[in-house]
Amino acid sequence: MKKHLVFFVLPALFISQALMAQKNNEVLFESIEWTNIWIPSADNNDLPRVLLVGNSITQGYYPVVERGLKGKASVARYTTSRGIIDPVLFSEIRNLITQHKYAVIHFNNGLHGIEYDASEYEKGMKKLIRLLKKHGQGAELIGATSTPVLPGFLHWKSDEYNQNLITTRNRIVMEVCHKYNIKVNDLYWAVHLKPELFSSDKIHYTPEGYKVLGEQTLQHIIDKLR
Repeated sequence: MKKHLVFFVLPALFISQALMAQKNNEVLFESIEWTNIWIPSADNNDLPRVLLVGNSITQGYYPVVERGLKGKASVARYTTSRGIIDPVLFSEIRNLITQHKYAVIHFNNGLHGIEYDASEYEKGMKKLIRLLKKHGQGAELIGATSTPVLPGFLHWKSDEYNQNLITTRNRIVMEVCHKYNIKVNDLYWAVHLKPELFSSDKIHYTPEGYKVLGEQTLQHIIDKLR
């Protein structure tokens, strides 16, 4: 999920440029940026709509949620690599939630844009929630924590850095959602200390792992649809 860059000269210059970009709220792109939008039954409003906002983890448990809500709700997804301060993230989500009315929006952003510090992450999360409240047409909101990575995950930094990044961001999600009276689906603890649920890349999941994440998410959504 994170690009590898090897510099043989001027590492200090690269670091200072990254810090300056953060200070100016510039987007720090990954080597590949992607977005996947899926809106089933876009021409049919017979069932209430649910939107899952997240990343490749969300995309992995999406089928579990979709099957669980068959005949009860139409489940769309917006999954992306875009970090929490990327203006394209906000414009794409705004387009989605204004074109269709969703009964429930379940959202997460935390495993991309790892160069952004805690203050930037908090600012971006608050902006996302304000966007969902303003343009979400009354949708019930559910925040979600980010899932862990196993020790030895090679695509970010050290194990200590990775753990601190995720726990810090999850604490921010909890605090910000509490401020806005939004219930949180704690996906982190659903798979924490369960390495058997992870795939070999140490960040994604086995089918059983996605089942655990999907079923917990499904229950939170059903509670909001009642």
